[in-house]
This record gives sequence, C-alpha cells and structure tokens, in this order.
Amino acid sequence: MSGHGLSKSRLIAWKQCPKRLWLQIHRRDLLEISDHIAQTFEIGFEVGEVARTLYPSGILIEDDDDLSAALNSTRAALITHPELPIFEATFQHDGVLVRADLLLPGASGYRMAEVKASASVKPYHIDDCAIQAWVLQQNKLSLGMIEVMHINTAFVYQGKGDYHGMFTNVNVDDAVFPLLKLVPEWIKEARATLAGEEPNIQPGLQCEDPYECPFKRHCNRHIIQVLEPSYTLDILYRMHAATKDAFHANGIQDALLVPSELLNETQQWIQRVSHAGVPELFPAAKNLLAAMSYPRYYLDFETINLAVPRWEQTRPYASQVPFQWSCHTEEANHHLKHAMFLDVSGNDPRRRCAEQMIKALGYAGPIFVYFQSFEKSRIAELADLYPDLAPALLAINGRIVDLLPITRANYYHPEMKGSWSIKAVLPTIAADLRYDLLTVGNGGDAQVAYREILHPQTPEDRKQELTLGLREYCTLDTLAMVRLAWFLQGIPINKNGSDTSNEITQKN
Repeated sequence: MSGHGLSKSRLIAWKQCPKRLWLQIHRRDLLEISDHIAQTFEIGFEVGEVARTLYPSGILIEDDDDLSAALNSTRAALITHPELPIFEATFQHDGVLVRADLLLPGASGYRMAEVKASASVKPYHIDDCAIQAWVLQQNKLSLGMIEVMHINTAFVYQGKGDYHGMFTNVNVDDAVFPLLKLVPEWIKEARATLAGEEPNIQPGLQCEDPYECPFKRHCNRHIIQVLEPSYTLDILYRMHAATKDAFHANGIQDALLVPSELLNETQQWIQRVSHAGVPELFPAAKNLLAAMSYPRYYLDFETINLAVPRWEQTRPYASQVPFQWSCHTEEANHHLKHAMFLDVSGNDPRRRCAEQMIKALGYAGPIFVYFQSFEKSRIAELADLYPDLAPALLAINGRIVDLLPITRANYYHPEMKGSWSIKAVLPTIAADLRYDLLTVGNGGDAQVAYREILHPQTPEDRKQELTLGLREYCTLDTLAMVRLAWFLQGIPINKNGSDTSNEITQKN
C-alpha cells in the first residue's frame, strides 16, 4: 500500500471534483453539512436497512469503527457461511477500502448489489459499482453479477413490514466491467491530487452534481459578484429560456431594456411596474372577493413523501401524505378563528386529518387556498382512500377558491421580481409576517422537521421544538392568505396586523 488511504466514497468525491477530495482530507474544518445533505444520508441509511430485511438470513458486518475487525469478520463470514448473504462486506486492496451493500451467493459466484435511494440508475452509480467490483476482484472474490437496486416508485406498501417489490434490480455488468481497467488510474490520480496543493478549480456545475458539495462556501469565498441590473430577464414571467438566451446574445441583460412589443401582456405589465417602481392593484380583485359569502376558510396542507413507505397504501416518493393542516376561519365581521391538525405520533395521520378537516370546514362558505391543484389533489386522494368520507371531502373540493390566479391577474409589486409565490407576495403586503424568523421556514423545512420528529433517536426536547416550528409555519401560511385577501379587498390593517374596518366605521 502506498500514498493516502482511499475509499469508494473518497474516489467518488474525487471524480465529482478533485478539489472536493483534497479539502475532505486536508481541510475538514471547512466542511459544512447542510440539512439537505444530512437528510440525504439519513434516507440512504433507511433504504439500506429496508433492503437487508429482504434477506433475513443475511450476516451484517457491523464493525464500522474498526477496519481490521470488519475485514476479519468479512473473511470469516465468507469461509464459514458461503451460502448466506453478507451485508456491508468489507474489503481492501492497495489502501482502497470498500463496503458492499449486499453480497448474495449464487451458482456462478456472488451477486453484488448496491442499494440506492434514487428511483433510477444514475451514471455515478456505475462508477461506484466499478470501484467496488475492482477491489473485490483483487481479493479473488468471484462475481457472477453486479446490480443496482433502486427504488420502485410503483410499489404500494401493504403494511406489516413487507417491502418485497420496493426495489428494482438492474444488471449493470455491461456498463461496469469495461470500467474495471480504469479504476487503478483513478486511484493513481486521486493520490496525486492529495499529494499536491489545493487544486485550483473554479465553482461550476460539479458543485451540485451528483451531490451537493459541502465545501461550496469555501470555494465561493473569493468570487467577485458581477453587478447585475436590478431587474434581470428572469423577472419576465414565463419567458422561454431560448428567448432569454437570444436577448443575452444581443447584449440585453436588463428586463427594462427589452422592447415592449416583444413581450406578452403579463411581461409588459411587469416591465411597466418595475420601471415605475410603483405597485399596481386592479379593482377586479376587490369586486370578485366582495361577492363571496361568509364564513370564509383559509386552508393549507403540509405533506410528506417518504422514500420508505410507513403507512399502508402509500408509495415510495410518490405518495404525498398530509400530516398537518392549518385553517383560519373568517366571520362576516372579519373576526378570525384558527384550527389546526398536526399528528407527530408516527401513526398513519390520514383518516384523522380528513375527519378533523371536515369538521373544521363546515358545509358552506368558500375555502381559499394558494395553488389549488395541490390541496385539491390531496383531498381527492383522501376521498379515494376513505369512501365513507368521500361525499364530504369532494364537497370541500367543490368550495375551493384559488387565490393565486386572482392575485396574479390583479396585483404586482416591483419587489416580487416576477414571482407570485406567497413568499414573494407577502413581504410587499404584510411586512410584519416573516418566514425568515421561523424555525421551519418553508415546505422543504417542514418535511425535514417531520422526518426528524419521526426518527426514533430524536430527543424529546428536539421533537417539541420542531413540533412548535411546524405549528408556527403552517399557521403563518394561512394567516398570509387572510392578509392577502384583506389587502386585495382594501380592508385596512392596524399596526398589530388586524382588521381596522370596524374601528373606522365607528369613527365615521
């Protein structure tokens, strides 16, 4: 053995970017693990554990922190139980360490299966398998087949811990075996990288592909930000990428400099408002909302789509399971009441979610949402799942009113920068309501928080902190819709964020 010790993961890091490997070895103090990276690791561990349940007689090599013990345990398992699957089988050659997810005995040699949490085979999976297969071959292990086991999103979980069918096994022999002769060169070049100075590689696409790099902040520290116009072409709503490229090629970077005759009506509106620096609100929004009855309901869901299904009749990644909703109810005098559902027990939340939502939403009055296809789809799924609740749930869907198209047709502020997302609109109409002050600040954060709450090793105080964060976030989502509806109707708001129309009426 010579040079730096390597592993499969380190070689994959080098293939992504030599600078990443160098920093990973020489400057670990610069490493920053984002929530997204940490969540990806957790999902990978969970998927790997499920894959092992499909082979209940398998032997797990558990010596994670003791390389010699892991190597010895692997050798012993191969000798004493050649008929049994081995999980995390550990091998080393010339200082390169690998741990195979699954080694499955077969008539023509072991079948090596790498378990991946993705829904398809990715190019870097092939490199991953090639490195492992090369090390196993150097250890004189007979390989009959090399596979990638990836998630089968069509799988429907039937419960009782039975995950047979959750994976698709793909034979990658034809892609992997030609690469085996290249692996020694990869190892040589990776060691040369580690023996030298920090590589001078500029940030680029490799910072995100195939993984988010944990050294991005370090690599971007000296980049001088090029001054951009206040309004780039990105603010021009739904402008095709090819059209933007054509403008860039002609030296037009500023959205305010695009000839208006080349823009559609919405893009012209954005350009006009941005140039004037004054927001525009059309009275049609007020007239439309004023015609709607009371009580009014403002509804928002939070959902989870798990890699490993937890509840019956759910699919990996494909099933959006609602675990929380918030509803503000507005009476005719603009008085607000709030109701919420949040289930952090780990039990299937769907039936209780549906039952309590039916109770909270009553049987009359518009139900406001923001981007109706999401909420209506979740409600329709609940109706399919619970036929006895279907009439009430489908009636709810019939009452839904989407605030997004109403807002998009009638209101624009220069600071929205071409976006009508609720988080782009809210600061322009209700600056006192702030997502950036919350522990859970967006839908992605909500999913991460919920997964952490469900994890059996999460401490109770952390679960309580995250539960509070979910409550605050979902409550703000529906309160934001209330304030938007009031703004569109011209209802005055006091400094505390409440309706002052009654106060004004009394004064007059």
